[in-house]
Amino acid sequence: MASVRLFLTPKTGFFILLTALLISVELAVTHTTGFSRHPVAVSLGVLFDLVVVTTGLFYWLVAKPLQLPRSRTILVAILMLRLASLILPEAAFLSNQFWPYLLVLTEAMALTLAGFRIRTIVQTYKRLRPLMDAESALHGSLAGVFGEKAAGFIIGEGLTLYYVLLGWRLTSAVPFGSTAVTTHRESGQIALVIGLLVVGVIETAGVHLLLNRWSPSVAFWVTLASVYGFLFFIADCIATVKRPSYLTDTHLHIRFGVRWRATIPRPAIVTVERIHEKPAKQPGQLQGAFLTAPTALLVFREPIRFQGPYGLTKQVSRLTFCADNPVSFVDQLMDGIG
Repeated sequence: MASVRLFLTPKTGFFILLTALLISVELAVTHTTGFSRHPVAVSLGVLFDLVVVTTGLFYWLVAKPLQLPRSRTILVAILMLRLASLILPEAAFLSNQFWPYLLVLTEAMALTLAGFRIRTIVQTYKRLRPLMDAESALHGSLAGVFGEKAAGFIIGEGLTLYYVLLGWRLTSAVPFGSTAVTTHRESGQIALVIGLLVVGVIETAGVHLLLNRWSPSVAFWVTLASVYGFLFFIADCIATVKRPSYLTDTHLHIRFGVRWRATIPRPAIVTVERIHEKPAKQPGQLQGAFLTAPTALLVFREPIRFQGPYGLTKQVSRLTFCADNPVSFVDQLMDGIG
């Protein structure tokens, strides 16, 4: 709300009023007899007023006083060009002569806007990278441009493809001086997931053959969704092995494959204990073990925000997961919170 109030300045209101008046005038012009007599000249005038004049007003009255990024001005120009295409009648000369060139102009402006956004993302990433891991820095740089939800979705899609295509070439991503907290070596998680994938492939093939007799298009989309699910599980397995959780002197960094991640200050942990079976469901509890029984239970002083796949978030007050060496993990963590 504060950002909205900052944007609603007297100059912004003046720009909105002038733009609405200009659109009304140009809309009336397209219905005059003068437009019918000289459609080319009048159309060029309407385009100039709606695109160039409006964009200039936005820059001088809104973008420059508020120090908005140049991408906002380009976006306004693209929107006004689209509005002009709706206001002007669909005459033959417009579709054959002008709109192909305007389409090229729109594409060029869109690419320029994307270039500005990429530049902002890269600069933000370089600023954040020394302070956090690569994934968190990338998430922060994307969130600054697209917002938290969109950034989470982009990260989710990107991580899935990244680990499926390049994960086998990666080394274990644990910072120097920290202690890795692995979850796959003794739990049998990888073997269970591989077995699940084998069964899933067989079932998907059978379902595809059955659905294909009824509707080939439905069979295609169901199979495509299944294949995407397989890729997600493969990426999660690779990330679990190559990108385990780790413990530092000040924080516990939770990374459960491509599913959940969080950075937890050690003083925020009230208790940590060994367990041998999955506890009963409770509000604010997250089950971090996948297809296996958990071996450790953490209780937090206050709910911790966990980031999940595709922008999902959850406030967690109790966490269970399967640590490969629960005795050593509990002892090390108790030393930091005791």
